[in-house]
Amino acid sequence: MAKQQMTRRAFAALLAGTVGGIAGCSNTKPEEKKEDAQEQEQAKSWKFTDSCGREVEIPAKVEKIAPSGPLAQQVLITIAPKKLCGLANDLGNAAAYFPDVPENLPKFGAIYGGKGDFNKEAVADAAPDLVIDIGEAKKTIKEDMDNLQQQLGIPCVHVESSLSTYSDAYANLGKLLGEEDRAKVLGEYCKSAYDEVNAVVSGLSDDKHVKAAYLLGDSGLNGMARGSFQAGVIDMVANNCIIVDKPTGSGAGNELNLEQIANFDPELIVFGPKSIYQSVGDDAAWADIAAIKNKNYYEVPSKPYNWLSGPPSVNQIMGLQWFARLCYAEQFNTSAEDVTKTYYKTFYNYELKNDEVKDLLSTATKQS
Repeated sequence: MAKQQMTRRAFAALLAGTVGGIAGCSNTKPEEKKEDAQEQEQAKSWKFTDSCGREVEIPAKVEKIAPSGPLAQQVLITIAPKKLCGLANDLGNAAAYFPDVPENLPKFGAIYGGKGDFNKEAVADAAPDLVIDIGEAKKTIKEDMDNLQQQLGIPCVHVESSLSTYSDAYANLGKLLGEEDRAKVLGEYCKSAYDEVNAVVSGLSDDKHVKAAYLLGDSGLNGMARGSFQAGVIDMVANNCIIVDKPTGSGAGNELNLEQIANFDPELIVFGPKSIYQSVGDDAAWADIAAIKNKNYYEVPSKPYNWLSGPPSVNQIMGLQWFARLCYAEQFNTSAEDVTKTYYKTFYNYELKNDEVKDLLSTATKQS
């Protein structure tokens, strides 16, 4: 019995020594351990080159995002509404179209625009994985994104978008947000809509382009001038007759007077929301302007967003299809009603009822 116990003890001692020897003779070098740690860290993130050429470290899985302003919000709400951890501004009545957006989200304001009221403290408290700026690149975009990223300690990216590049913008957002399938649907729609309208308007001679004006403000005396980012739809589809020395990037447009508008003499006018659409037909001061004289004036739809501007976001893809059909209905196989239903279903996952379509277009189509 004693002899058996001794044998067991000897074996245990031998086993312990062998294990200890293996551990003590490990060939793993400190630099290899460091490389392993770096590889594990890299697996948690990846590098994305944004539209202004900045290389930004992005979390492998993005669960929470913050928009830089209203334009970014309108795009992000179409691709990843549940990932928004805050909004640039309150949805208000538009909330009915977006049931997937979490309720009572904090408001961050906007980096750019008239107010420039981006609340960095509120963003930091919400702790997004990513802050996303979308749209036209400002002259200081690189510096702005770098500074914001440094101040917040949160990755910040700029994704360029315009009427002709929304398909690319959605492809980039799909990669960033892990929403490639959804991004493909939206991007393909944008490209198809743009290509269809572009084929029509580019096939028309210059004299066949409608002479149009997009007027806003309480008195209808602000115009969206040719060459401004906000006038993208009007410029592409028609002959935008509002020409000024310095087109503003403001959603309010350039201030004009009635004499200037009379000299431009548009043959078609689109009035912005809450402007003078309802009263202009009875105003003698406007009576001799061609569009008013011929009752060829309209009001842009604005549910849930203005289709043309304010801000010029992906809502312009809806506006592009509508405005082109307003100007050149005979050139299209589908109606404004058709594309309205399809757009709202595709982008907002909202099934418009027939009476809702009629209401949206009640001031926006030619009356028989």
